[in-house]
Amino acid sequence: MALLEPTSEWHEIELPDLTINKKNDKELSIEEIAQKKSYAKSLLKQENEKVDMTTQLSTSDRNFVSNIMTSGTLSDRVSALTLLIQESPLHSLKTFDTLLTMTKKKGRQEAVMALQSLKDLFAGSVLPDRKLIYFADRPLGNASVDDRHLLLWYFEDHLKKFYFQVVQQIEALSHDPLVHVRDNMVRCIHDLLSGKPEQEQNLLKLLVNKLGDSENKVASRASQMLVDLLIAHPGMKMIVVREIEQLLLRQNTPERAQYYSLITLNQTILTAKESAVANKLIDIYFVSFRRILKLSEEEEERKKKEEEEEENEENEDVDEKKKSQSKKQDKKKGKKGKKGKKGQAKTDKNSGDAGLDVDELQVKMVGAILTGINRAFHFAKIADEVVEKHLEILFKITHAGKFYTAVQALSLIFTISLAKQTVSDRFYRTLYESMLDNRLLITSKQTQYLNLLFKAVRADSDMRRVKAFVKRMIQIAGHHQPPFVCGLFYLLNQLLISKPALRTMLTTPEEDDEEEHFVDVSDEDDDEENVEKKEKIDNDTTKTKATKNNHLYDGRKRDPRFSNAEASCLWELIPFRNHYHPTVAYYAERLFTGEKIEGEPDMHNNTLIHFLDRFVYRNPKKKTGTRGKSIMQPLAGRQDGGIMMTRGNADEVNTTPVNSVEFWRKKVEQVPVDEIFFHKYFKQKRDGEPMEETSNKKRKVSEDDEEGLSDNDGVDEDEVWRAMTSSIPGGLDDDLDDIDEDSDEFDDEEMRKLLEDEDDDISDNDNDNDDMGEIEMVEAPSSDSE
Repeated sequence: MALLEPTSEWHEIELPDLTINKKNDKELSIEEIAQKKSYAKSLLKQENEKVDMTTQLSTSDRNFVSNIMTSGTLSDRVSALTLLIQESPLHSLKTFDTLLTMTKKKGRQEAVMALQSLKDLFAGSVLPDRKLIYFADRPLGNASVDDRHLLLWYFEDHLKKFYFQVVQQIEALSHDPLVHVRDNMVRCIHDLLSGKPEQEQNLLKLLVNKLGDSENKVASRASQMLVDLLIAHPGMKMIVVREIEQLLLRQNTPERAQYYSLITLNQTILTAKESAVANKLIDIYFVSFRRILKLSEEEEERKKKEEEEEENEENEDVDEKKKSQSKKQDKKKGKKGKKGKKGQAKTDKNSGDAGLDVDELQVKMVGAILTGINRAFHFAKIADEVVEKHLEILFKITHAGKFYTAVQALSLIFTISLAKQTVSDRFYRTLYESMLDNRLLITSKQTQYLNLLFKAVRADSDMRRVKAFVKRMIQIAGHHQPPFVCGLFYLLNQLLISKPALRTMLTTPEEDDEEEHFVDVSDEDDDEENVEKKEKIDNDTTKTKATKNNHLYDGRKRDPRFSNAEASCLWELIPFRNHYHPTVAYYAERLFTGEKIEGEPDMHNNTLIHFLDRFVYRNPKKKTGTRGKSIMQPLAGRQDGGIMMTRGNADEVNTTPVNSVEFWRKKVEQVPVDEIFFHKYFKQKRDGEPMEETSNKKRKVSEDDEEGLSDNDGVDEDEVWRAMTSSIPGGLDDDLDDIDEDSDEFDDEEMRKLLEDEDDDISDNDNDNDDMGEIEMVEAPSSDSE
């Protein structure tokens, strides 16, 4: 009879209680422990021989399992072995060995399938929710220990060693040349690590090391699995951060591994109670910063040395060319090649801007570091000395690299300055200069830049500088597309509400200091006194002009405080009242009247693609929840007065479709300015159709709305063009239309006359076709002879 009954949860078997008493318990020697272990091994072997694994199966089921094991497919055999182990892991030693042998086969499919089966078993009921204990660590010297204790303890020791062999096999397959095999192993590691605590240190090392995989898919999968692990087990944040730190600070770590490590760290979700984790993260970020800058500086020094060596070689070549004519040609060729290298090196240097943009991956790493610092800084407690030491580096980044990286650096500097309550003039000078950057026209991070600009200007207490920023905002608006202009005007409207003093730039005229000075000219000759008076008057006039020029607006000033923007008005805003984009004109008018701009601050609603999507009468997509478990989620809305940029038409779920009868029946005053075109177009089209056709089309539109897509084949392009031209502010010039129509009629009459003349010529010469052919053949050589 078996000592223990077969069960799937062997770790839940109740054993007689042991009275632990360290004084009375006997301490066993190594030899005695080995003897007890050997005895327990024999007990486990006998237990497996006594228990028939199929006692709970009927004869037909037993035959079915045996047939599968002999003649079944690979999937069937793995499933049968898994089923046998689930019946009783304690009595399935041979089955465990069979699956482990399958994991070592050369066939990747069989090995991966066997490992996945073992993973499901260990993550299920085979392993307890604690770490396994070795046989030697048990109280073997206790007098109450019996055979059942020894049997169960030895099986646990055997299972612990067996599990370690499985982990080793997972590690071997994680380095397989096939990508899908490595990807499956990353999933297995994550499932075992998040499911059970056994071998968690080794599994965590394996998962972190896969951040440096040569394939982007596998490295990205490892990063995703680590983020999911931190969400499932928040208590492991410090452990995971330290493990990633070891990978980052390891010698000769590839840049790819560093990049994926950094983007994994900057997605760590922190709370107010985790200041230690935040401090650790910021330390890692700054260390990585210094390493990247050190590499960039070394690259710059290396290029300088190469340039100096090339210049020295060129000088030597010039001296040698004067000695012999034969060497001169060879040296010329060498010189040309070296000059090309020199020019290339200079180009690389200029494009790199102090070496920070030499490598594209390094630029991405800098962006990931800045993102992480921005997120961790709010939860960290850092000394002021540490912050001030790295501010110089951040200012250096704002002038180098990509524009997105510069925006991130400026955002971080502003965040640090607000926390330390020391917003520097240097930050505002840099931000003021960045508004004229040409890269702002094409960057995809315009929303982030506008929000940073809005928060920085709103936090500034110097009205001279605020007015200079507002002045430049309107100046750069003329160079941007309508979405950017609408976002800029929306934020400007928020600033006018929060800082009412800015309205003087719209309501108070500029002072006119022009004065004319009249001097009487004496009839007599100018004596010395008159000359002195004249010079004095000229000097006073010059001083007056100089004083006047000092009070004029000068946008070329580097510091916005000294641009004298407070003495000027927002003349640049006037042309936007007649802008072709209706939303831009509407926002500009709101700025003049001082009314608040209502509506969602979404730049996507003013893009061209959003306008064109209105002609595709599809049901808008339903709003979805979070996209994955990453912390990088799109904003559903902003509470700080800023703007946002959404994708798709998810915001139109509750809006009225433009091709519906309900939208047609609205009054013009009830229609938003960006939808007036659609209202006019559909209303004109509906008024020009008979009642029967209108009712049929209404019925057709309703049917198409149910299907999610309507038939637009009947839309007349001429009607769309007429509606678009009628919606242009001021309309088209009637005289031009008349000229075009007259010219078209003239062209038609002239073409008709030409065709009639050609028909007459053809009719007159129908009988002379052969002669004309001969004449042409004769005339051709005569012209050549001439």
